[in-house]
Amino acid sequence: MTVPRVLFVDDEPRILDGLRRSLRGKRRGWELTFAGGGAHARELLAHGSFDVVVSDMRMPGMDGAELLSYVSRNHPEVARVVLSGHIEPEAIIKVAVASHRFLSKPSDVDGLIGVVEQLLIRTSAGHQSAARRLAGAVPAIPVLPQNAHELNALQAPEADLSRAVRLASNDIGLTAKVLQLTNSRVFGPRPRNSSVESIVHAIGLPMIQSVAAAGQRLWPHDPWAPGSATLLETTWRHAVATASLVEQVASPANRPHAQAAALLQDVGRLVCLAVGDGDGTADLDLEAGTRDGVPFRDVGVELLHLWGVPMPVITAVAQRDTPQRPEASGLGVASALRAAHLLIQETDAGDPVAGTHPSELGVLLSHPQLQARPMDWRQAAEDASRHAELVACGSGR
Repeated sequence: MTVPRVLFVDDEPRILDGLRRSLRGKRRGWELTFAGGGAHARELLAHGSFDVVVSDMRMPGMDGAELLSYVSRNHPEVARVVLSGHIEPEAIIKVAVASHRFLSKPSDVDGLIGVVEQLLIRTSAGHQSAARRLAGAVPAIPVLPQNAHELNALQAPEADLSRAVRLASNDIGLTAKVLQLTNSRVFGPRPRNSSVESIVHAIGLPMIQSVAAAGQRLWPHDPWAPGSATLLETTWRHAVATASLVEQVASPANRPHAQAAALLQDVGRLVCLAVGDGDGTADLDLEAGTRDGVPFRDVGVELLHLWGVPMPVITAVAQRDTPQRPEASGLGVASALRAAHLLIQETDAGDPVAGTHPSELGVLLSHPQLQARPMDWRQAAEDASRHAELVACGSGR
């Protein structure tokens, strides 16, 4: 069995010495390597493979953001962590783009070990290395054509927090990035199941504007695979409609995670449809839902795992196409998403790639949680579909 290799980078010898001492107990399970700066780290990466790089942010010469951006481009299979002290607000976006996780100094050793151990896990059962390479290279999800205008309008002087909330609630990439950022204590502690709306209010308008602008700068040109425009539109409409409907399907306790999972359910498809190799040579099979032989869903789940999105969201996205058998006591996040997805499949916002499962839907609709509400669920699905259409046309924004 291959021993995981972890590279720690810091220009302060005392910090590296402290890491050596505190991580002594992991030497039997990990191969630990220490670099005294960005240039040294690049040399080590050129001559050996690593699973995780943990880097300080402030370093002379090549800083942490530059180093991890280099790792993203040249070694996308390596998980990237920033371990840093005070960081200026304008540098936070660089961290969000360059790294997968952010830890503040001083960080307790158990927290650091926990993050590294999480990142050593590959979520794809059949395509571990390939899914990690595809997901690891993604700094942000490209802006969908239908959201480009709204993202531009968010930078206008008259933009306010309510516009940011609406956009974050309807933009797949912004939702994912917001959840990634709030996984870090750089914004202070957050409740475990915060809604996207509450997170946006906590972060504030300037930070949301910066996150949105950074995403646009990363993908300045149309990055999408040829012939994918229709699929992009249907993917987005299905996500928005499902997120609208699952607000009613899920229990209040599960609602924030269920809505996030609904919006992110096909994030892997979007990642794989973005032409990130520069020459468009990726082997895309839209019918099979694979890129270079790796299922879109595996790539999406791996990306959300790398970004530290809450586990109930990741699990629900992973199980979106898996028949659910929920306990009578409650649907749970995954079953709520599955029920909302199958209901939307019977509307104009249905995903033509996914298909319908009327018998399973019938079982889910008979669940006590849904039976307890005097609601025509199919009519609610039609209403959610129309909501997505209005949002697409700009009337619901």
